[in-house]
Amino acid sequence: MTPVRHYFEALNTVDHRTPIPATGLYVHRLLSKFNRLQLASVARYLWDNVGLVYYATDLVANYSTPMIPRAATLDRKWNEAANNLFDEWADRADFTGRFDFWDLQRLASFYLDTDGEVFALWTDEGGLPQIQMLESWRIDKPTVADDRVFDGIQLDTQGRVLGYWLDGESFLDANALVHLFDLERYTQYRGMSPIRRGANDMRDGNDIKGFQKVLSKLSTVLTLAIQGAPLEENPWGNPPEPAGEGSTEEEPPAESNEKQRSFTVADLVAGDIPTVPEGHELKQVNTPSAPANNIEVISYLAGCFVAGMGLPPAFFLDEKLTGPNQRAVNGKAQRKFDRRKQVAARMGRAAWVRVISHSIASGSLPPAENWARCDFIGPSKITIDAGREMAQEREDVARGLMTRRDHYGNRGRSWRRETDQVFEEIDYILDRAQEVAREHGIPVETVMATFGLTAAKGAPQEEKDKKEDPREREEDASGKN
Repeated sequence: MTPVRHYFEALNTVDHRTPIPATGLYVHRLLSKFNRLQLASVARYLWDNVGLVYYATDLVANYSTPMIPRAATLDRKWNEAANNLFDEWADRADFTGRFDFWDLQRLASFYLDTDGEVFALWTDEGGLPQIQMLESWRIDKPTVADDRVFDGIQLDTQGRVLGYWLDGESFLDANALVHLFDLERYTQYRGMSPIRRGANDMRDGNDIKGFQKVLSKLSTVLTLAIQGAPLEENPWGNPPEPAGEGSTEEEPPAESNEKQRSFTVADLVAGDIPTVPEGHELKQVNTPSAPANNIEVISYLAGCFVAGMGLPPAFFLDEKLTGPNQRAVNGKAQRKFDRRKQVAARMGRAAWVRVISHSIASGSLPPAENWARCDFIGPSKITIDAGREMAQEREDVARGLMTRRDHYGNRGRSWRRETDQVFEEIDYILDRAQEVAREHGIPVETVMATFGLTAAKGAPQEEKDKKEDPREREEDASGKN
């Protein structure tokens, strides 16, 4: 057939290019549960058996979680009480009692990379809000035919999510759980594993690595082959003769070890000279060495895989880059981590609202204005110039070009807590400085200067003299005379 030619080059059909399925445009609409679970199974297999796959997902989890909610009201004391209460709850966040809230966020990040999604179901069976993690396969389409159920998700006539079908039997309201997945399309209702974009690359790279390992092993051993007709083998040995039918010939007497032992040239040179039957030939097999460019191919395939996950290959492969190039790579990777932080913050914000509202309702915490508002403390920002950036940030904060929230947020800390800690330390230093000064009879300024604190200087002597009455100075002088 004559290849179809189009004005748009992307639409041309040729024999030497892999054809694109016609349903590719609607794949997310027509994607079946079986295909989605297959992708998750392949991703889990690679995650369990290929170290580079786990390393990539571990990097994302390490730089993106945990996201710690912090109170953001104007009442400082209430904020501290709410934060302490939430931290205590975090240790009991898991419904099964095995993980804390920060571990659940890390597990959720792994699920997002392997399965493409995860569900956090809220339950009060333990007397307090707790999370039960649901894997992707638990949300399934019910047996009852319904056009408004899309792959286990109940929709209304406008396409809004009403709830989820647990195991295809129990209906869960949309507010009862949090559906976490990476956003890709507006019409997306279920998540798919991002490993799907580079799964074949990692499978091919892992196969090449295995073949190269075998080839390297063969190249380090002496491989021989016997050419000729097949050899007759008797693995069972000679069968024992029946009793009474043994040979009547007398066995020759055993000779001494000296006469029985005969040394060959092979023994003297610590080697071995094999012998083959007549008509056979012993031939050495030359094993070619492994190509050196196989390592480059494996690295390239690993780069293609990690690019499909949204990370720059140079960041994943730890390549030697110059300072400006490394900063650019870190900036690209940071964007990926920031997007994952936003997904983890959805889980953290839902936890904050449920835990704090439950505490207020039970009387453990007094109500406060804007109690549902919270900030987040995430992992530190990636940098290769910690010292230089810290000096620049201090200058920006001093000049009002950067807020303290951004400054401490880049270090993975809360600006409110750090500011309160500074004042708490100053109060303690001042109290102790006054005690030491009274005990030893020294000026309190001397003790404060040890910690970099200086007392406010008094008015200059000239100003004091101007403020004094001249007549008082004359009376003092006449009295002294």
